[in-house]
Amino acid sequence: MRRKNDLLSIGDLSRLTGAGIKSLRYYERINVLKPAYIDPDSKYRYYTFDQTKVVEVILFCIELDIPLAEFAKFMEADGTMDFRKFFAEGRAVAAKKMNAIKKGLSFMDAMERQMDLTELHRTGEIYSRELPEKTFLVRPCGDSLENTNTLEIALEIVDAFMNLPHFEDLNDIWDYGVMCEFSPRGAMYYAFAEIPLEMEIENKRVIPGGTYLCRQDEDSQIEHADEIFKTHLKGRNSFLAIETHVLTGCHKINKPLSELRIRLDNVKCCDILRKTYASVSDTPTVPGHEAIFKF
Repeated sequence: MRRKNDLLSIGDLSRLTGAGIKSLRYYERINVLKPAYIDPDSKYRYYTFDQTKVVEVILFCIELDIPLAEFAKFMEADGTMDFRKFFAEGRAVAAKKMNAIKKGLSFMDAMERQMDLTELHRTGEIYSRELPEKTFLVRPCGDSLENTNTLEIALEIVDAFMNLPHFEDLNDIWDYGVMCEFSPRGAMYYAFAEIPLEMEIENKRVIPGGTYLCRQDEDSQIEHADEIFKTHLKGRNSFLAIETHVLTGCHKINKPLSELRIRLDNVKCCDILRKTYASVSDTPTVPGHEAIFKF
């Protein structure tokens, strides 16, 4: 029989481990920390010094989000703690959590880079940006946005994006929004979400990198892209316009800024979108409007 003088009071155990007294009592109720001795008269709990290690393991489980209900699998019926089994599982869980933290920090870095770029310019100002080649997953919206629920289409695209293989490994900020092919025969709109360049998936379209003219606005302006960039188009009547939301340091969640972009070169939109996909002639489109995407 153990003597109380050889044991730690619950207050001592709390002080040595940093675990609150209420927490220690809770651990007892769920059978993950049994006192070494309970005084039959006072009902005070006492613990061995080695049980400080068990409490440290319990706290580590909490830190790693390992449910305490699973703690029992590290304990034998006779009270033996299988530290090796716990360490093996704990390391695996810790590695996964560290990776998630690194991804989160990388995502914040990407957000700050985008905010820095956005805040270089004023709303309504036309400016140029160098953008890399991008790949979009697209869905057609028709020749007008007036009666089109672009949000519903965008959600469909995002759902498809989230179901892509290794989606959980992606940690960058991806463009999403609406793009429009302007031509003498009219306009055709497409909702899109950016995906990794190397990803193989149906209905992906490669958008070349290069110099783009851009303008930020509080409301969507893609339907007026031909007027906004009229002086820069210099008579060109076939071009691709892309509109996507951008981040700012003080971001209006309910009314984010949109950035309207057109590619500043002499490549026609039809040629851009045909660069990778040549067989498009049977695509149903608006009468008189040349097919560009095949679905």
